[in-house]
Amino acid sequence: MSLLRRTFSEEIKEELVNVPFGSREEVISELLGFIKARGDLDVKSRHIVFSLHSFAASRRLLNLMKYLSKPVSEIIVEKSHNIKKRYIKITAEYSESFMVIEPFFDVALFVSFLRGLFLSGGSMTNPRYHYHLEINLFEEETLALTRKSLKDFFNINAGIIELRNTRKLYIKSIKDILVFLEAIGVQRKLEEIDRIVTERKVIGDVNRTVNFIEANAIRTANSTARQIRAIELIKENMGLENLPEDLRRVALVRLRNKELSLRELGKKLNLTKSQIYSKLKRIIKIAERFGDVK
Repeated sequence: MSLLRRTFSEEIKEELVNVPFGSREEVISELLGFIKARGDLDVKSRHIVFSLHSFAASRRLLNLMKYLSKPVSEIIVEKSHNIKKRYIKITAEYSESFMVIEPFFDVALFVSFLRGLFLSGGSMTNPRYHYHLEINLFEEETLALTRKSLKDFFNINAGIIELRNTRKLYIKSIKDILVFLEAIGVQRKLEEIDRIVTERKVIGDVNRTVNFIEANAIRTANSTARQIRAIELIKENMGLENLPEDLRRVALVRLRNKELSLRELGKKLNLTKSQIYSKLKRIIKIAERFGDVK
């Protein structure tokens, strides 16, 4: 049984573990993403210690090191301050070649670099609840270059937030999130996200329609109640028979048909909706002489 609860992010990373390796330069570029997000270099011992939360990311990292024939000297699973999480500490041999690659000038290298960043320091909120993808990145220069390259290569708009102990790159637009995930090799999970986004859009459209109908019904009910109140005030204070003939006819029909819309009242009197509305406004104006019409 996995020690980590399978979050939405972890499910994405499980898929990324199986993305085929490209060229040796692309593999090194992906490893560089791991180093920039979660690597701690010990120059003296010439080792790198990776502190990862994801078992999927740990497997990918071990596969990268194996491909590059770099020995892993230690793997430790430790508890973190969050009892629901574990740290997987992986100590591996360091090589100068890891830092030679420049991933920001070649799209294939940059994609591999992004994959390493996301696997080691990234997370994504379940899109059923919220659209948000972020990556922890401590180096300010790497953050800025990553953000610029996302825009240059994929037209992805990313933001940067600086907290007390960390810096994060984040993407809020679901369109940009989908482009990002597709670029780093996500396929199966991408289809699920696309379905969720479509479902949310349909539900949102339905909710907006229902809210509109409800709001319109409330406005209509309030408007009708105001018309009835006005007619009754006139009836009590001056009598409907003293209204001009065209207004008297409208007032009588409205009193007898409180449930009808303006359009339906108009049909009964052979008038347009706007004509009915205008005459009812005149009736309300007259009624305001005798009291508050609300």
